[in-house]
Amino acid sequence: MVTGECSLFRAYIFKDLSEIMIDLSKGTVMKFNAIQKHGFTLIELLVVISIIALLVSILMPGLGRARENAKRTLCASNLRSVGMLLNMYGHDENDTLPVAYYNESRTGGAGTYMIFKVDPALPRNERVQAAYNLAPLWQKGLAEKYEIFYCPSHRNSPFGVDAYEGPEGWPTVNPGVPGAVNPSNPGMIRISYSYLPQSKRTKMTVGSQVFAGIAKKLSETRADLSMSLDVLQARKWMSHLQGKYAGANLLFGDISVQFRQNDKVLNEDDYGSDPMNDPLLWRTIIKGLE
Repeated sequence: MVTGECSLFRAYIFKDLSEIMIDLSKGTVMKFNAIQKHGFTLIELLVVISIIALLVSILMPGLGRARENAKRTLCASNLRSVGMLLNMYGHDENDTLPVAYYNESRTGGAGTYMIFKVDPALPRNERVQAAYNLAPLWQKGLAEKYEIFYCPSHRNSPFGVDAYEGPEGWPTVNPGVPGAVNPSNPGMIRISYSYLPQSKRTKMTVGSQVFAGIAKKLSETRADLSMSLDVLQARKWMSHLQGKYAGANLLFGDISVQFRQNDKVLNEDDYGSDPMNDPLLWRTIIKGLE
């Protein structure tokens, strides 16, 4: 081997039109002007491009997971804030919880994520025509920011905050977001979380199975039963789809929030197209996550 010749690898980093060369084998930096005459060979360029492509392919999945983990954490924080506000509401209202839309006669999950029905043609202080589920937390001034009702993983979806920051501000429907406008109920405002306060004292039958009934008081909730959770509607609208199968944040009766995955109930075959249209399936999935 000729003295001074690089044994394994040489990389060039150019500054101000390729004037500086870094010789990695020697760790020295020297001026390099001859490159303006000779340039890189095609093979060298292809090698550099291949290395860059390889690095990108290695790093991008990790960056995607990191972004999703950050969003999942913020989503859990928002849901925990909802739990704290429910606890405050219960203490202020003599142990009473906000009334759940879901009950023994309405066992489908579709109504659990509603918060308001609005008429945007009316003045801001008159536009709300009906309130559901977690709405009292906002109406009574317990929630300082409406963003806590939304998971940041939902962007450009009918369960994201941007879907209801319309021309008149929140809560109005933004028609520019896919799925935000419900043709059969165009003034409906959704949130990212289903409200399902489960009771440790009562039971209810859904289909052929028996599940916990709906808690009407804070003291009826139980630490191992969820009070609220990520919306489990059409699979494409789920909050967290990272990995082999999806997962969901659940708010439990002790105000803890846990991220749960269970491939037995969240795999694509068993989850179906929209479990909220199947009352038994929806409750079965929630029970499986708990």
